[in-house]
Amino acid sequence: MFTYEKSVTGKADIEKVWELYSDVTQWNLWDESVKSVQLSGPFCAGTYGVMEMTHGPNLPIVLTECSDKKSFTTKSELGPITVTFGHLLKEDTNGVTITHTVTIEGGEENQMKGMGEGIAAGIPGCLRKLFSA
Repeated sequence: MFTYEKSVTGKADIEKVWELYSDVTQWNLWDESVKSVQLSGPFCAGTYGVMEMTHGPNLPIVLTECSDKKSFTTKSELGPITVTFGHLLKEDTNGVTITHTVTIEGGEENQMKGMGEGIAAGIPGCLRKLFSA
């Protein structure tokens, strides 16, 4: 299994960040690895879709959890490998904390590690873009 988590706290407008999350046509504005995303229904748990990557194959996704202006999780099944992405927003007196996680399960260790490190490398840039929105 591969796991990665990165959090950043600062000044951000949760409404704007959530708009970037919930409008999948805007995912490419904060994630350079995404070319486009199409969902089969509303932005809520149980909705399936396809994420077209800038480099690489299209990925099937399903929203497995969605809590308005708080969090959402997607899962992609790639043969025996499952890739889960978590997105969490938390507001307190220090500002807004945005946390992104990735978990990869079901493959060979080297395969999961290589895939995970490649994905994790882009997460700090995603967080910076979400804060500058």
